[in-house]
Formats: sequence, C-alpha cells, structure tokens
Amino acid sequence: SVYSSTVLVPKTKFPVKIGNKTSEHEIEIQSICGFKDLYNWQLKNGASDKVFTLHDGPPYANGDVHVGHALNKILKDITNRYKLLRGFKIHYKPGWDCHGLPIEIKAIKTNEFNTLTPPEIRKKSKLFAEETIKVQKKAFERWGIMADWENGCYYTFDKSYQAKELTSFYNLYKEGLIYRDLKPVFWSPSSGTALAESELEYNADHVSRSVYVSFPLKSSLPFTVDDVISSSDNVISSSDDVTSSSDDVINVLVWTTQPWTFPANQALCYSANIKYCLARPSNGGCIYLMALDCVNGVSRRTGFQFQVFQTFDAKYLEGLVCGHPMYFERTVGMISSDHTNTSKGTGIVHIAPAHGVEDFGIGQKHNFNTESQVDSGGHFNSKSDENLRGKFIFTKGNEAVIDILEHNKTLVHQHDYKHNYPCDWRTKQPIFVQTSRQWFVDTESLRSKAEAAIQDIKTYPDSGKLALLNRLHLRTYWCISRQRTWGVPIPVCYHKETGEVLMNQSTIDHVVGLVSNHGSDIWWEWPLNDLLPADIDADMYERGTDIFDIWFDSGVSWNSVLSGGSNASTQADFYIEGKDQLGGWFQSSLLTSVGLQGNSPYRNLMIHGFTLAADGQKMSKSLGNVVDPMVITDGGKNRQKHPVLGADALRWWVAESNIHQDIHISDAIMRSAAESVQKVRNSLRFMMSNLNEFNDSMLVPMDSMLHIDRYFMGEINNFKEQVTDAYEGYEYSRATRLCLKLIKKLSNVYFSIIKDRLYCDEKNGIRRASCQSVLYYAMDAVVKSVAPVLPHLVEETSLYNPIHGNVMVVHGFLNLDGSWKTTHQTCPDLLSLMDLVLQIRDAFNLALCGKQSIIYDVTISTVDQGILNSLQVRCQIEQTSIESELCDILLCAQCSVIGETPSQPLTPSWGISITHTKSHKCPRCRRYKVDSNGEVCGRCIIVLADGWNQ
Repeated sequence: SVYSSTVLVPKTKFPVKIGNKTSEHEIEIQSICGFKDLYNWQLKNGASDKVFTLHDGPPYANGDVHVGHALNKILKDITNRYKLLRGFKIHYKPGWDCHGLPIEIKAIKTNEFNTLTPPEIRKKSKLFAEETIKVQKKAFERWGIMADWENGCYYTFDKSYQAKELTSFYNLYKEGLIYRDLKPVFWSPSSGTALAESELEYNADHVSRSVYVSFPLKSSLPFTVDDVISSSDNVISSSDDVTSSSDDVINVLVWTTQPWTFPANQALCYSANIKYCLARPSNGGCIYLMALDCVNGVSRRTGFQFQVFQTFDAKYLEGLVCGHPMYFERTVGMISSDHTNTSKGTGIVHIAPAHGVEDFGIGQKHNFNTESQVDSGGHFNSKSDENLRGKFIFTKGNEAVIDILEHNKTLVHQHDYKHNYPCDWRTKQPIFVQTSRQWFVDTESLRSKAEAAIQDIKTYPDSGKLALLNRLHLRTYWCISRQRTWGVPIPVCYHKETGEVLMNQSTIDHVVGLVSNHGSDIWWEWPLNDLLPADIDADMYERGTDIFDIWFDSGVSWNSVLSGGSNASTQADFYIEGKDQLGGWFQSSLLTSVGLQGNSPYRNLMIHGFTLAADGQKMSKSLGNVVDPMVITDGGKNRQKHPVLGADALRWWVAESNIHQDIHISDAIMRSAAESVQKVRNSLRFMMSNLNEFNDSMLVPMDSMLHIDRYFMGEINNFKEQVTDAYEGYEYSRATRLCLKLIKKLSNVYFSIIKDRLYCDEKNGIRRASCQSVLYYAMDAVVKSVAPVLPHLVEETSLYNPIHGNVMVVHGFLNLDGSWKTTHQTCPDLLSLMDLVLQIRDAFNLALCGKQSIIYDVTISTVDQGILNSLQVRCQIEQTSIESELCDILLCAQCSVIGETPSQPLTPSWGISITHTKSHKCPRCRRYKVDSNGEVCGRCIIVLADGWNQ
C-alpha cells in the first residue's frame, strides 16, 4: 500500500521465540548480564543497611542433581531475588554435606570396604564428593541461582568448618548436653553403623517369619478353679464341661516377629489392665495362658479352636516364673509393664533388653543383662549359642532359633507376617535395635527450651510449627555417633584398662588447632601421641574410632556459616527445606542452637513437599518416570520428545506449584510451564515494540487519559498491590497466577483495543501517548513481578528496553503509589462504566461468531437512563470529528447508543444489534470509516497532513 510507510509499525529486535537454542541463549544472557557477579555486586553496592539472611541446608554430595534439588534451590533463589528487589542486602552461602554413608556407598566398591585402610576410604570418598560438588554446582549456576559460586560456599569437609564443629561438640559436652551411654539404638547391619530415627525408611511389604512360642510355667498359680469361680469380681467366664487338673502343664503363650531375639530373652511382661485366661485347644494338648481378648486373634493365626475354662485378673501373674523355651536350665520371671497391650499377639510380651527400646528400659529397672550377642554385621557373635554363631539374624540365624524351639517342642506355630518394618534409608535393608555404647545429645534436657524457641518461629505453612513440635516430642534421644570412616571424628580417647573417656579443654584445644591447620585426616594418619597434649601418656589410651552423625555435621552449620564476617548474627531470617527436614536438619539445627546460644537459628521456616511423577508415584528409574531437570533446561538426545525448555521454564514450574503439598512434574507439565513463560515473553515483546522512541517525558497524567486507559491503569495498580502481597506472604504460586491473569487481560482485551491507536494515530498525539503510557506502566509491573522467577527473560528484556535511562530490573520492586485511587475517586463510576463497556464488547464478539468486527455497525439500546447517560455523555466523547471511544473499544465501524427497549435484550437493561456497515475501508488504517472506496478517513487525513513521510 502507498500508505504503508506512514503506519507506525512496532519495532524491536527482542526475539519472538528462542526454541531449541534456549539453553545457549540463557547462558549467553548470564554472561552478558553478569549473573556470576550479581551476588557480590549487591553486597558492595547496596545502599540499604537492611540484611536478609537465608541459610542453605546442605544437599548431599553423592550424585547428580534431581528435580528435588531444583525445587529447593529455585525456591530459595526466588525468595532472595525478591528481597533484593525490596532493597535488602542478601546473605546466602550455599553449602554441601560432604560426609557420611551416602557418599561412602557411592565412592567405595562393596568388596573394597574390607581391604582399604581408613585413610584410603577417606581419600576416595573426598574425591567423589569433590567431583559431585562440581557437577551440582554447575547445575545450580545453570538454573540462575544467585550466589558467589567461586568463593562463597561452605563444605562440611573444610578444615575451618570441622574445627568449629569440634568446638561446638565440646561446648555441648561441657554443658552436660552430650554424654556417652549404653542405650538401644537403631542398627543397620548392611551399613555396619548406628542410625538416627530420621535415617529410617519403612517398608510396608516386609515379610517376617513370626512364631508363637510357649514358656512352660514353673510356678503354681495361686488359686484353684473353685476360687476363681466363687469370686464374681474376678471371673469373666467359665465353662462347666472343661476342668483343670493339677497335673496339666500350663504354658505362657508369646508371639514375636523376631525369633532371633529369643536367646536374649530375660523376662515376660503382662499388663495390670488386661484380663487373662487359661485355654486349651479343642483337639486336646497343653493349656495356654494368654490375654482373653487375644484368644480369637490367636485362633485365626494358628487355626486352633480354643476352649476357655478360666479367666482371671493380671494380679495373679505377679512373681510367676517360667522356663526359657530354648534353654530349659534358665528361668524368666513375669513382670508388669504398661507397654503391653492386646492389639496383636497374646497380651504377653517377651523381653530382650539388648534389642528393644522398651525392653532396655525394663532391663535397666530390673538389672537384667543388656549385653548383645549380635555383632555389627548382624551375625550372632562368639558369646552366643554355638549352634547360632556366625549366622545372620534375619536369615539362617532366625531358622536356627526356630529349629531349636521346634526340637524343644516349644514352637506352637510359625507363619509369614507382612508388616511395616524399618529399613536403612540408604541400603534399603532391614535394621534392628541393638544395645550399644554410643554418644548422645540429651534431647530431654533441651526439649523445653526448644519448644519455647519454636513458639517464636513463623512457619510457612502455619501447620509447620505443630509438625515441628510433634517431631521434637517423638525424639527421645539423639544418637550422634556412627561406626564409619568418612566423617568428622569424635575427638575422644578411652583409657585402655578402665574405658574412661579422655576429653577436656586441653585435649580439645590441641585437636582443634591441629584440625584447623591439617584437617581431620590426621585422626587416622598420625600417631596418638601427636594428637594428645604432651603432658598425657598416650600409651595409656586408645583413640576413638566413631565419627559424627551427618545430622550433627550439618546441624551446627549455623555456627560456622552465620557467625563471623560481615554478618554478625547467628540467627537466619529463613530456612527453606523439604518436609523430611522436620525431623532432620530443622531439628538438629534447632537443638544444637538452643544448647549453644539459647535460641533458634532461624526466624522463619518454609516447608515444601516432595516432587512426584504426574500420577503421584515416587520417581524411579525402574518405572521410567524420572524427570531430569537438566533435560528440561538443556534438552534430551531426542529433541522432539525432550525439547529445550530452559531454566526459566523450570523456575516457573517451581513458582506456580503449590509447594506446601507434594508437587507433580512430567514432560506435559513442563511444556505447560514453558508456554506460560512464552506468554510473558510475547506480552513484553508487544509492549517494548510499541514503546520505541517513547520516553518518560511523554507520560500522560492519569486524569488526562482516555477512559479505557485509565481503567487499565487501575487494573495495573490493583495487580501491583495484590502481587506484592503475594510475594510478602511467600505465596509464589499466587504471584504467578496474578501475572498470567493480568497478561491475559492485557493481551486479549487491551492490546486489541489500542493497536489502531498505536499504529495509525498521530505519532505524538495525546491518544497514542495515553495508551503508550499504560504500556510503560504495564511493562514495568510485569517485568518486576516476574523478575524473581524469570531472571533470564527479565535481564534479556533490559538489553532491549527502548526506554533509555529507565532501569527496570535489579533496582527496586513495584512502586505502590496510592495516588491512582485519588484519581479514580474523582470519577467513581469509571470502573462500573468500563466493566459495562467490556461486557458489551464480549457480547458483541460472541454475536460475531468469529467474523471480523470492523465491518459491522453496532447499536446499543437501553431503557436504563443511568446507562444511557453514562454511555452517551461519558464514553461518546468525540476525540476527532468522527471517532468515538466506544468504536475503539468495540473495534467496530460505527457505534450508536439509543434509549429504547432492545428487541433481544442480553440483560434486563441493555442489548445490542449489529448490521453490516455501509461504510468503506480507509486504505491507510483499514477501518470502515469512509463513504467511498479509496477515500482516506478523517483521522488519517489529519495524520498525513501533519507532514509525515514528506
């Protein structure tokens, strides 16, 4: 067209779509825009003295990154970037948990554990951890996580970190909050070490070989049948056709899922609150003593039909003695215990103090033998029966015990029993309870202080506080010693003869000084006399071989990371981790901090869920449902199946998810996230392309704008208030929803309405400047509201931003200026008026059924005088001699408003009718506004007459 050069077409070099080059594109943006320098830059250049400290919970350095890493790190980065935009200086030091079994398992081949020396194991483990850290760090940088990745990270194998950990340990020990004792602990034979409760997983499909076993009663019951029957208070039931004989052997019936524990049996427990009975199988045989309420359950399990002929109170069991089912020369007593119940079994529990938490407590109370006959690998040791020695308790050991019981005719019944059973979280193999001498944190002494500290913490969600309290109450004690090699040594020695612990300020200061300079490898490599002060005779002692639990390693990280340097506080503003850390890092950090400094190490906790496959299943390679975050960002081998979606798409998925629940992810979900990012890109591109040659001096005051522009200014300002509120509440999913809602309304409604003004009005006319001003403010709102989530897109936007001198990115969040409300108050009916006009627009578009709107004339008819006045007086203000604002909004040829009842009203008060326009198309603006073909419309004549294209 001859007029093409006179139309103000959008201009920008900002790319429409990146596609499979997104990965290279984002990496280039990171380089150009100085992503690596941002963290240190903000510390040096931030004018504010406000500080926001987010302490990073260290991930394990034991493998490639997974989507759980992405969820966690990106959540932290969104929080940091938002706080940065709000003017805070950010203190964030990423860390890695570098010790423990998870790394040993990956670094050392199974057959090497018995051949490598401790220093060799430690060397291989450290090398593996270092290589893993490089891989993970590269991924975190790829995702745009803001940090000093070169020099600003912490590692639990650092010499300085280990030295501080040793000092923390001794300070807790001095306060009596750490002690060594003989206690039952969870023991993993597959890992050869004690475990904390937080290191257990439960296998619901575990099958145990369970048994009913009889303990022959050696004592006489202190009553006769007649005594019981005559006492109505004691008798529950009796059967006249069954009689008892003093010659009958009474057997106390016991059930267990762990037959291997019978060699360690020391007693039988009953409950004072349970009614017991004597019952005989209907097919004859011996008499069994069990809880009355358990008879039916025993019958179902064994297939025996029992006849109950006596019932009695538990008081008659006090002091009775039974023979041991494996060793008849031994006797075991019957004692009362509150932990006995009738939920399963027989109402009588066999007690092995070496292999049970309640059992151990009873053993301590009654001075029973608590020594275990099982070694660290789960095999019966040299102190056990010669028929059992060397046999693994869960397999051949169990079978050997059952064989002895069967030979002694004390095995009543055996069967497979599927139940929930604890397993080692790393090896997935079953664990058992083992009485062992270990180091413990006295959680009982710390509990009340920890509870008080929790009350001062804000949790997201609110339910997190109660969950943290509940997990605290479940922790009876915390075992912090492990029988492994790769870790920080517990810095104690033991007297060779007495076993007495050697640890005092002098020995600790000496070891801490050595570790600060040489690292903790010296504990395994140096002679003992070098590890102890000169005034101690090293020949009298042997060094301890235990290392710290990795939860203690990371639990004192606050003391190493938050103290010293430019950040003097040892209390972080935020900890953000998964819900599993309620019993893990959240709690270990809390307990050590309360013990050492009397308060919590965090003011706020954000607790997120786990990442699951789209169908809610846990991700596993065997199911083929694992989603690799690096394939999301950088694409897979098959680009058709796994296209490059970019880090911003991954970040958007995190932000839009309901992170306090378990979060689903799949290829389809990620493609949807990428589409949302593309919608933001498209919207920003449209705004930038129509702001070329626009600047701050051209901004139109709100009260001088067109009605529709003023209305959308209200929408933008409402959005700014709502999205700021969402970010302040750390509701990132609400923030993303609000962003998409605004973008949808801008793209589907406002951009369509203003295109004609942008392209065809006078370049510097008030009507064009009015909508450009809205685009200016809208772009600022969108850019800043997505900046914490989409740093690559936002930094890229800054490179193409046509409004020079207006820095929209790093400096500052949204400006909440309330003056727009004052402007709206001068025109109180504007919102309702524009809502009505947009309803009319929707009705018009619906009636078109997809046809072009510009070829129709619209008549709006109403009997409502208020609507009539509003539309005629307020909206139909002539901007030129021809156009009305209503025509612009409806994008129609002509529009008129009449005061009569519509023939087909869409509501009780108004309706529309549409007819093909008789006007012709203007060859410049292509609007149907002229009387004959080839004629230029009045608006375009004015524009052309203004000297364009001369």
